[in-house]
Amino acid sequence: MTARECDASVLPTAAERRGLLEVNRAASRFFRRELLRAKGGWAREYVVRGGAPELLALDSKWAIGYAPDAPSRLVDHLRSRGFKLETVRNAGLGVLNPEGRTVDRFRDQVMFPAWNDHLETVGFTAVRGIEKPYYATSPATAIHQRRNALIGVAEQIDLLTDGASPVLVNHPLDAVAVERISRLTIGRWAGIPLCDFLLSAGQAHILGRYAAIDTAIVVLTDDKAGRRAAVSSLNDLSRFFTRVRAVELPAGQSPSSLAVQEDGMQRLHDGLLVTRPLSDYRPHQQPRRPPPLSPTLDPNPSDQTPSL
Repeated sequence: MTARECDASVLPTAAERRGLLEVNRAASRFFRRELLRAKGGWAREYVVRGGAPELLALDSKWAIGYAPDAPSRLVDHLRSRGFKLETVRNAGLGVLNPEGRTVDRFRDQVMFPAWNDHLETVGFTAVRGIEKPYYATSPATAIHQRRNALIGVAEQIDLLTDGASPVLVNHPLDAVAVERISRLTIGRWAGIPLCDFLLSAGQAHILGRYAAIDTAIVVLTDDKAGRRAAVSSLNDLSRFFTRVRAVELPAGQSPSSLAVQEDGMQRLHDGLLVTRPLSDYRPHQQPRRPPPLSPTLDPNPSDQTPSL
């Protein structure tokens, strides 16, 4: 491994950058093909149980895919397409195993491409698990920093540029549910998933660059940690959006859980229409009470006793 491979802060040459972008696009196509050709498995169940079977359609705007549970299926595929192993590793798609062989970084995970501010595929967010999903992202590379990449922007660029408000949610399938109700109505919203991470200034910049409206919406969760994370996005969003609003869905519900209920899409639609300023949810510090006065002894006590 060369020193250049190890240091993601080294600016790539134009040819290296082009190669990194090409290998990520090739990986995205590979992951997509693996998901679509699968006859069963938890990855397809994740999509269907999450109320988003349309993601399995050939014409889906979402290039969701699947990293197979094999040591080097992706690496072998990319090598057969002419990519060098060094490029595969530099893109964060392969790692060296203890024997010094390049193997797949992602295995048995659902894959979502991550987009930079030029809408280029620069990395991936991987999901494992259905009931309690666990998220992982591509490592820092010469073209990818998690804080400067987002899921869902390119897939909904038409909505954003036509005036849809970005709606920040946690899970990717929540974002898909928001997009679906938006396309079924008049295109008010575009779902953007954060996948258990805090929104960064760079990600807020991407949303501000492509959103044609001055309003962003944050969907609040039931748990305290998730709500604190949502409220923490206010400062960065306020740099690019004049109005930052919050939505509270029915207790225990998320956009994707509503999407699979009989009247859930109507309830999701109605819920997204009822917003409040996100700033209303900031914790307000209570003024500190002065400490109680301590009794003090008079150094010169009077000899007189109080009269009755």
